[in-house]
Amino acid sequence: METKTILLLSLTLLSHVSFSTSFTPTDNYLVNCGSNAATSFTPTDTRIFGAESTSQGLIFLSKGQSISLKNQNPSPDSPTLYNTARVFTTISSYKFSIKRNGTHLVRLHFSPFKAQGFDLSTAKFSVLVNGNLLLSDFSTKVVVLKEYVIRVDDSALEILFRPVGESSFGYVNAIEVFSAPEDFILDEGAKLVGANGIEVFKNLSSHVFETIHRINVGGAKLVPFNDTMWRTWIPDEDFLVFKSAAKRAFTTRVPNYQSGGASREIAPENVYMTAQQLNKDINPIQSRFNITWNFPVGSGGVRHLVRLHFCDIVSPSLNMLYFNVYLNEYSADSDFDLSSLTFHVLSSPMYVDYIVDSNDLGAVRVSVGPSAIGGPLKVNAILNGVEIMKMINPPGSQSGSKNRTVWIVVGSSIGGFAVLCLIIFVAALSCKCKKKKLKPRRVENEAWTPLRVNGGSAHSRMSELTLNEYRSLKIPFADIQMATNNFDNSLKIGSGGFGAVFKGVLRDNTKVAVKRGLPGSRQGLPEFQTEIKILSKIRHRHLVSLIGYCEEQSEMILVYEYMEKGPLKKHLEPGEDSNANAPELPAHAIAPQDLSANTETETDGGDGSSSSEIRNSQVFSQLMNNDGR
Repeated sequence: METKTILLLSLTLLSHVSFSTSFTPTDNYLVNCGSNAATSFTPTDTRIFGAESTSQGLIFLSKGQSISLKNQNPSPDSPTLYNTARVFTTISSYKFSIKRNGTHLVRLHFSPFKAQGFDLSTAKFSVLVNGNLLLSDFSTKVVVLKEYVIRVDDSALEILFRPVGESSFGYVNAIEVFSAPEDFILDEGAKLVGANGIEVFKNLSSHVFETIHRINVGGAKLVPFNDTMWRTWIPDEDFLVFKSAAKRAFTTRVPNYQSGGASREIAPENVYMTAQQLNKDINPIQSRFNITWNFPVGSGGVRHLVRLHFCDIVSPSLNMLYFNVYLNEYSADSDFDLSSLTFHVLSSPMYVDYIVDSNDLGAVRVSVGPSAIGGPLKVNAILNGVEIMKMINPPGSQSGSKNRTVWIVVGSSIGGFAVLCLIIFVAALSCKCKKKKLKPRRVENEAWTPLRVNGGSAHSRMSELTLNEYRSLKIPFADIQMATNNFDNSLKIGSGGFGAVFKGVLRDNTKVAVKRGLPGSRQGLPEFQTEIKILSKIRHRHLVSLIGYCEEQSEMILVYEYMEKGPLKKHLEPGEDSNANAPELPAHAIAPQDLSANTETETDGGDGSSSSEIRNSQVFSQLMNNDGR
């Protein structure tokens, strides 16, 4: 029965397969190394790899000694692309001109064979791309395709092959270099998941990644013919820890790609048309268990980018699917609500980027399980696709020749004394200036991640606040840190359900009350946006005015004018410490019942939700307090 289901699923999806040429890379180099003829890769990848010996191809080889090699006895099953190779006997390189800076994909094809006295399976070499060490002491006896994602900020991309040892050599059968879409790797929005909880991970595109796994969860193998980025996706069955916990789901409807969500270049349609969901047939009454996949990645303690793909193809209506996501048994997302993350459209593809270290067994474990939200009808969890890429740290992986290393050591030794003197001088100067000027430190929240302007992760829907009429109200986070002495507790004047309130002084000497939200606040993003929209339009002499806001570094901060005489509540509701000398109630203060006649109330902040309302009681709360809600 299972075999028939898989066959039916494959035939169904096959009817939707079509080769797409909608994505055309600005930079697109396909090289048939060591060959004087152009050829395609496979019947499922009909792109043409150009001959290396053409006048255009020769400019790729920039330096070094190398020879072309041809396999005289190729296997009938071997692609023509793998029947030739370029062999490097000294440090050699290819150089490609880059027309558009940004993220690029680099694929290196290795298929060993014997010819002309060379046994490619005995080759041992390292590979560097623009100085980043990608392969060290590499050798293989089987066919290997290595894929890397790297940001290029120069006018050229250089792939350098360096033989290891005097009698060794390097080789390559084919090379692909092409530019990726601009939103393929975004700097903002990734989450670092580990023992310390969830943290924001920034500057993602500055790292180099090696693709380890690309999985079509719940579906069949997808070949380059099915993918606009010419990728191969394999089934997930071999990685399931308990196969009985999962049940395949699939649809024949094309996904509803939305602007700001995942695109076809992020993952093809077929990935989002299949999934694994909870197998409720095991225990229909108590389906409280997780689906877990175990992906071997090599060594333990190595940082990886884990990209999870989601598309709700199992719910009959919106807001029916809530679930939790775990990485290596650590919570990555709780009460995951695809309806709110996909613009309230069913079957809308999206993805989330996580950063996680491989466990002690050299694996990355991914789990999804039901949330506590909702009743029995909402008990489910889903996953459509997984991509795992090993992160390579550019500063630590750059490597040059031995001579360069020697000169670095010599230069460091000669300049050591001078550098030491400079450090002492700077340290002394810093001590003198430390009390004069505050140096803002970086503050990150564990529970929030920055809001993206573009892209397709869970945090890709940037508020329209910062894009139009409210831009003038934005206050840099560094200015707020300076104003509050880095949120010094001695300046704390109150707290509430939203967070703490600090007294501060801006650069123009304006005294302010800074309300800083805390993780887990009962006032979420919609209320934060609503308060900016409403209070920025209200100007009343009896109401505390909103001066500005800040949402940098995943913060939610509101800045109000500071009330010198304290909150009005102190005068209207005196406590036990009040006395006859308490300040008189200001003559211009008004009673709560009078607010409705003097203050405009707006509804519908654009999303149609009830959270967009600001009632008289809320306005009166602002009038009564300078210390949060």
